[in-house]
Amino acid sequence: MQELFLLAQIDGTEVAICSDIVESVVTVGEVVTVPGCEPVVAGLFALRSRVLTLIDCQYRVTGKRKAAERGMLAIIAGIGGHNFGLLVEKVFDVVPVEDASIHPAVKLDPCWKSMVSRLIEIDGRMVMALDPDALVAVDTALAA
Repeated sequence: MQELFLLAQIDGTEVAICSDIVESVVTVGEVVTVPGCEPVVAGLFALRSRVLTLIDCQYRVTGKRKAAERGMLAIIAGIGGHNFGLLVEKVFDVVPVEDASIHPAVKLDPCWKSMVSRLIEIDGRMVMALDPDALVAVDTALAA
């Protein structure tokens, strides 16, 4: 069997996101910041009469915020029954991946470990497949 993955770039690293959750890729319009929010939330933006939460994927990896600006790319993804915009630097392609080319995530850099669900082999290179739930998770200890 095959799975389709969208290939993108976060903090200079190529990553894969299962296409099952991807609705579209868009250029972000005006971003409204939300005071008091977790730093992973870059802000809110309007898309086709909907207001979506914009996730700073770079912050999730590096701990360094990237200011969300008009014109940036976002992957619109359905996660946990809600749609989010996942900020990325680039989007490359959608590729089919055979089950035999999907491997457990082992020996990862600590900054990626909590966000990667699997490794996939594409054209002889290993690409991290992201866990979408981990990308949008907030620190529940802070929320309490």
